Amino acid sequence: MRRGHSLTLRLALAFSLVGGIAFACVGAYLYRALATQIIERDDAELMRKAVRVRAELAVHHATAADRWREVSAVMSGNDEFGLDIRDAGGVLMVEANPDGSAFPEMAVVPVSQPVTRDAVYLWRSMHDYPVRGLALDAAVADNGPTVRVTIYQVARSRVQLLRAYRWKLLAAAGIGALTVGLLGFAALRAGMAPLRRMAAGTESVTFSSVALPIDPSQLPRELEELALALQQMIVRLQEAYDRLSRFSSDLAHDFRTPIGNLLGQTQVALSSERTAEEYQALLASNVEEYERLSRMIENMLFLARADNARVAINVVELDLASELSRQADYFELLADAKQISFGVDAKGTVRADAMLLRRALSNLISNAVRHTPEGQRIFLTATQDATTTRIEVSNPGPGIPAEDLPKIFDRFFRGDPARTNSGESSGIGLAIVKTIMDLHRGSVEVESEPGGMTRFRLVFPR
Repeated sequence: MRRGHSLTLRLALAFSLVGGIAFACVGAYLYRALATQIIERDDAELMRKAVRVRAELAVHHATAADRWREVSAVMSGNDEFGLDIRDAGGVLMVEANPDGSAFPEMAVVPVSQPVTRDAVYLWRSMHDYPVRGLALDAAVADNGPTVRVTIYQVARSRVQLLRAYRWKLLAAAGIGALTVGLLGFAALRAGMAPLRRMAAGTESVTFSSVALPIDPSQLPRELEELALALQQMIVRLQEAYDRLSRFSSDLAHDFRTPIGNLLGQTQVALSSERTAEEYQALLASNVEEYERLSRMIENMLFLARADNARVAINVVELDLASELSRQADYFELLADAKQISFGVDAKGTVRADAMLLRRALSNLISNAVRHTPEGQRIFLTATQDATTTRIEVSNPGPGIPAEDLPKIFDRFFRGDPARTNSGESSGIGLAIVKTIMDLHRGSVEVESEPGGMTRFRLVFPR
C-alpha cells in the first residue's frame, strides 16, 4: 500500500515556503527603500551642483577662461556627472559628456526660479543606464549673456550597487527559508514525539488490555482530546467485539436447538419402520421447527436491515384503543390457557408504522403472557402529553433483576448465562422492540419490581 507523505516534512516545507515569502517581501521592501534613498541622494547632489554652477557663473572672474575653469571644477571628482553649457544661440561653450548621451527635451528652470526636484528628468543612456538630469538658465556676471545649463548623472554605480544588493537579498532569503525549514523540521519532530508515543501505545492494545498505556492528561492539550477519543473508541470496539462474540455464540446455540431436534427426530424415524401416522406426526413436528427457524431468520434479517438503515417506515395515524384491543383479542386464546385476562385503557392516536407497532406490541405482550402467573391480569394502557405518546404493557410476575435491566434489549439476552434451555424464546424479541422504536425516533423504557409489576413503555414523539 502506498504510504502518504510525511506530515512533518510537508509542514517543514510549508514553513520554508512561508519563510521564503516573508524574507522575499522584507527584501523587496529593503531593496525599494534603498533604491529610493539613493535616487533622492543623487537628485539632491544633482541640484546642489546645479546651484553651484549657477552661482559660479554669476560670480565675477578676471577672465572668461577663469570662469569656465571654475564652472568645470564643480563637476570634477565624479565621472558619472555631465555638463553642457550653451549660449542663447545654441553654441556650445562648455561640455563634459563622458557617456556621450543625447539629451531629451526638458522643461528649463528660468533664472528667476530656484532649482527643485520637480525639474529632474529621467531617461536612458546609450549604454542603457538610467540617467537623471535637469536644464536651467543662468546669468553670466559682468553683464554677460544668459546661458542654458544642462547637468545630468549616469547612474552606473547605483545600478551596480543595487544589483549586488539584490543578489545578496535573494541569497539571504534562500538561506533564511532553508534555515526556517530545517529548524521547523526539528521542532516538528520534537513536537510529534507525543503522537509517536501514542501510536506506539496503540499498537500494544489488545482485547485483553483495552486501556491506552499513556495518560491523556500528560499529553499536550491538542492531543489530549484525541487520546480520550481513541480510548473511548477502543472501549466501544471491545464492547462491539464482546457483543459479536455473544451474538455468534447465541446464534449458534439458538440454531442448534431446532436443528438438533430435526436431526434427532429424523434419525429416530429412520431407525426402524414407521406407520404413515407416525411419519405424519414427524413431519408436523419438523414443520414446527422449520417455522421456528424461519421466524428466527426473519427476525435476524429485520435487525440487519434496520442496522443498515434499509427499513422504510410508513407512518400513519393509528387509533390507540383499536390497536391495543386488537392485540388483546389476538392473544386471548393463549392467555385463556393460563386463565390470564387483559385490561385495556387507551384513547387518542399515535403516529407510527402500523405493522411495526403491532410487531413491537406483540413481542411485549407475548413476553407478558409467558411470565404472568395463572389467574392474573395484564394491563395495556396508553397516555399522551404535549410532546409524547406512551403505550404501556404491564404485568405481575417474578420481575427482572436490577442488574439485568440495562442488558435486556441486547440481542439474545435472556438473563440466564447458562442458556441451558432456550424454550420458545429466541432472545431477540426485545431487541426488535428497541430497533422499532429507534426507527420511530422514540424510545423504550422498562421498570420492574421483584415479585411485583413489570412495565414496558413505548414512547413516541408527537
